[in-house]
Amino acid sequence: MATDVETRLTYLQWQPSYTHIRPYRIGQFAGRRRPNKQREKTTNLVFCVADHAETIRDIRGLLTEDLPFNLDTNGFAYIKCPRPALTKAYDYSDPKKIENIFLPECEAILKSKVEGADEVMIFDWKIRKKKSAKERRRRNPNLQGFARQVHIDTLLTRDEIGTPMMERIRNHLPEESQHLLSGRVQLINFWRPISGPVEDHPIAVCDRRTLDSSKLIETDMIRGNYTGTMLYSQYEPNGTCQWYYMSAQNVEDVLLFKGFDTKEDSVKYTPHTSFTPLNTSDNPCPRVSVEVRALVFSHPE
Repeated sequence: MATDVETRLTYLQWQPSYTHIRPYRIGQFAGRRRPNKQREKTTNLVFCVADHAETIRDIRGLLTEDLPFNLDTNGFAYIKCPRPALTKAYDYSDPKKIENIFLPECEAILKSKVEGADEVMIFDWKIRKKKSAKERRRRNPNLQGFARQVHIDTLLTRDEIGTPMMERIRNHLPEESQHLLSGRVQLINFWRPISGPVEDHPIAVCDRRTLDSSKLIETDMIRGNYTGTMLYSQYEPNGTCQWYYMSAQNVEDVLLFKGFDTKEDSVKYTPHTSFTPLNTSDNPCPRVSVEVRALVFSHPE
């Protein structure tokens, strides 16, 4: 049964300082303490919760209608896949099992479901859940909480801030770049629950065709020696953004969405965020999910 929900999403709030100081966030700060023992400011980002609730439409009520959702037109696609070989949540605490068993499954799915995919290179994976105090102290980069702001991910590399995406990929893959970059290049996010159905902090994706790209703000992201550019969306009180999610998303339900694409007539990226429905239960089933990011290459015709 389809269940559209209402929620108030969180957006980046424009600040006058952004006219002369580029928005930034330092994810891991390793600098010295100042004399007053205060750490250097790690971000100038200011977020706000939308004034009005937005409707997040349940994809389950639309898949039977004449509304095809696909990566090139909408920026996202939900696909039904076999259950993963790793069936227990604790299996995903073992990086070797993820890299040797789970990631090859993801690669095979991407090759079969992304049109024209000839080669897939997975470069990042994360487990997302509500972390315990012990898990927060360990600071495992592959274990993160929920992303609660509307955003668009890009590639983190060791390049200088502001380096264009294709140059980052070229520097990231110096030996293979001439071959791989001669055709189409996409950055695809692969998202699926580890245990389901998802009730706590489901993920919402925006139909890219309904987004006013002038409301996006580029933000410098710095994590140790790695840098990148995150895109955050500003709230539009009278905006036309259409949001979607899948109710009771289970382990067989895989979400793919765009982060980058070199094809001219195709959607380039997809705003997304976790969210809490206004009518959520008091004790929702805790969400544990896995997010994989991959570069997908298509050989030139």
